[in-house]
Amino acid sequence: MTITPIIGLEVHVELKTLSKMFCGCDAQHFHAEPNTHTCPVCLGLPGALPVPNKKACEWCIKLGLALGCTINEETFFERKNYFYPDLAKGYQITQLQKPFSINGHLYIDGHEIRINRAHMEEDTGKSVHVGGETLLDFNRSGVPLVEIVSEPDIKSPEEAKKYLLKIQQIVRYLGISDADIEKGSMRCEPTVNLDIDGQFTPLVEIKNVASLTGVMTAIQFEIDRQTKQYQEDKITKNSTNKTTRGWDADKNQTFLQRDKEGSADYRYFPEPDIPPIVFTQEQIEEIRKTLPELPDQKIARYKSLNLSDYDASLLADTREFSNIFDKIATSNNSEYAKFVANLLIGPFKTIAISIDKINPQYFQNLFDNRDKLSSTVIKDIILESYQTNTDPLVIAQNKNLFQVSDTSVIEEIAKTVITNNPKAVADYQKNPMSIGFLVGQVMKESKGSANPVLAKEIIEKLLNS
Repeated sequence: MTITPIIGLEVHVELKTLSKMFCGCDAQHFHAEPNTHTCPVCLGLPGALPVPNKKACEWCIKLGLALGCTINEETFFERKNYFYPDLAKGYQITQLQKPFSINGHLYIDGHEIRINRAHMEEDTGKSVHVGGETLLDFNRSGVPLVEIVSEPDIKSPEEAKKYLLKIQQIVRYLGISDADIEKGSMRCEPTVNLDIDGQFTPLVEIKNVASLTGVMTAIQFEIDRQTKQYQEDKITKNSTNKTTRGWDADKNQTFLQRDKEGSADYRYFPEPDIPPIVFTQEQIEEIRKTLPELPDQKIARYKSLNLSDYDASLLADTREFSNIFDKIATSNNSEYAKFVANLLIGPFKTIAISIDKINPQYFQNLFDNRDKLSSTVIKDIILESYQTNTDPLVIAQNKNLFQVSDTSVIEEIAKTVITNNPKAVADYQKNPMSIGFLVGQVMKESKGSANPVLAKEIIEKLLNS
């Protein structure tokens, strides 16, 4: 039996504009006092008219361009009609027929994931369940929301997670959202069904998944559940039933909520209070000019400097971190690029770094004197240099950390080490590769100041004479 998962993702990203999508209310709702960021528009009161947020529309186009989408120059909003307590108007203003961005793609490990659309809409309010009662907070109602809809090209829970991380990374590079899944500014609804030997299980949409791990677990549970159900019921490829299932994070399982609505059930029609929106090609190109160098572009450029996939990916992890590397490694010297990458990925990766405090000359000074300092010393003093804004060479001089290259001094230390470690000497006679221990002892006795290359050469000379 051949089972092929068919997975699509609908990703909702809250934009961090100052005001909401169709009114002037403060859009920063996280941890705000409930129902304090509201007005007649986002509360859906009779007679209140929506006015689109231009910045949000531009950011939706910007995201579409970053995802390789085609931009529709003329678009319009529509009403999606359904009843839910946190939807004050009884409908959501969204886009269906002609969204801002269509037909994009992302590559995950060389596999193309097609993107159907990235459209603009408004968020709903929030239901809070307390003591058997449901309370409604409309602070989130009307916050700008971009929905990114993939085609069902994803083949595994692991690939779904990588896709989400890539979307999150791009959104953060653009600076249009925090895309924090735990805070709800990025949410995901997977759709899952299976191709089992040419037979297709019914499509399931999974709701209420609140973490990346939860997305993987929910998808895998649904794959297992549908496989078992197929084996029991022999669902045929003619089955058209679509269902919505919720995700129970405590029980790690999905549960049936309702039959999934189709577009006809929502009675979409053009929003009568908002005229069509037109962005000229010139305006779209101006938005394109604001795109930063994106993660995949940075990785490709770093790899051209002979950095590994691993190093390039770590350096491009965030826009801020990559900008720090770019500020330091301004030349095309691959040896210098690797030197800087090792320092940033090493001692600097675990601390919060301010690009304003980075002095590129300090890195260059260390690189120019790398033969005179041990790698351990370099890592220690570059961090101290950053914290104290002191030239690392000054720190090395003050602490007497420059390596001793005086062969007579190193030879005296090596003779002492050989005398004090007869077993290590015997091991060397059997296996010359074990010389590392003796070199380490010389470095220890010299408090790291001996040149390790010279130390190794001198020990070999003494032992072989």
